[in-house]
Amino acid sequence: MRCRSCGADVRSFLDLGSTPLANSFLKEEQLRSVEPSFPLEVGFCPTCTLVQLMHTVPPEQIFRDYVYVTSTSSSITEHFHALAREAVSRFDLSADDLVVEIGSNDGTLLRGFEPSGIRTLGIEPATNIAAIARAHGIETVNEFFEPGIARRLREEHGPASFMVGCNVVAHIPDLNGTMEGVATLLADEGVFQVEAPYLLELLDRAEFDTVYHEHFFYFSLRALEHVMERHGLRIFDVELFPDVHGGTIRASVCRTGASFERTAAAAGAFEREEEAGVGEFATYADFAERVAGIRESLLRMLGDLRRGGARVAGYGAAAKGNTLLNYCGIGPDLLDYVADKNPLKQGLYTPGMHLPVVEASRLAEDRPDYTLILAWNMADEIVAEQAEYRARGGRFIRPIPEPAEVE
Repeated sequence: MRCRSCGADVRSFLDLGSTPLANSFLKEEQLRSVEPSFPLEVGFCPTCTLVQLMHTVPPEQIFRDYVYVTSTSSSITEHFHALAREAVSRFDLSADDLVVEIGSNDGTLLRGFEPSGIRTLGIEPATNIAAIARAHGIETVNEFFEPGIARRLREEHGPASFMVGCNVVAHIPDLNGTMEGVATLLADEGVFQVEAPYLLELLDRAEFDTVYHEHFFYFSLRALEHVMERHGLRIFDVELFPDVHGGTIRASVCRTGASFERTAAAAGAFEREEEAGVGEFATYADFAERVAGIRESLLRMLGDLRRGGARVAGYGAAAKGNTLLNYCGIGPDLLDYVADKNPLKQGLYTPGMHLPVVEASRLAEDRPDYTLILAWNMADEIVAEQAEYRARGGRFIRPIPEPAEVE
């Protein structure tokens, strides 16, 4: 296939098989129907270094009706509100400015700007999630972000002094269209901050479960800047958040001719990527071998526990968890159920493996011997919230970067 950034040939390095959409949870009556599945394969572009899916599912199939709600996680809510406070302070935002979020979900991040009285506008394609944001008082455009929408919004609302896209740019297959839209809507001295799971963290910790059909891209800074330069944009600062979504990068972006100077942190981050070999195919081939080893070790561990008479559940009906379950073939023979705090998922079944999703309180009530943390990027938050379960003898297993019991 051709690279979605530069058009060069892409080379495959990881095949996770054919799987259902990671957030397509099922009602009980749907379990008897044929479940759609799609190839989940990842490739590397040797020309621009962009890591991307080899096959894509149309975004309309994934995002029009959605079950991920940002505010479910207290740690992510605080992370987003901290981003808002820092942006107001660092970029001197005031009531005269406009803040636009791409993929604004239920408005959690934009609510962080409310204390400052700054105008905000969310762009969210999931109709059910956009309705939640509006109920919270966040003005939300129920559309996919693309250049035409950007032109319309600039005409209606003026240029954006600050734009933000957290865990969304990787979800839009037309990467050039996204950057064209940002360049269209952004003010001359405006700032666009993009957050995404970071490729170096994915490689270092073998985070293969970050791969699912929603994530078309897995960004290095080098690959991001390559496409941004084509649209008159550049990266001037970089921050790394190791504990957010398994390792998140935040790149601050401006127009090529804007006054922001590149920081030492940004320069150092680009240097680390070169040292890590993000431009070499061998780096990705090694990653694929480690992924196969994790599957083998995890299946051996769960099988041994079951044969020893232990009861095992899962926690976190997250998209990453469904990639792990389907790639490893972990179903009702190994896990009894998956507990989760999100009421939109409770009472449903996980895609592919058909594990029932139950309330988070079930763990303390039912007391399985072990619980596999599928949303392992939230492990500290989950273990703290489940103190009662742990006090009663329950033990947790974290599957990434290698299967191990949580101490």
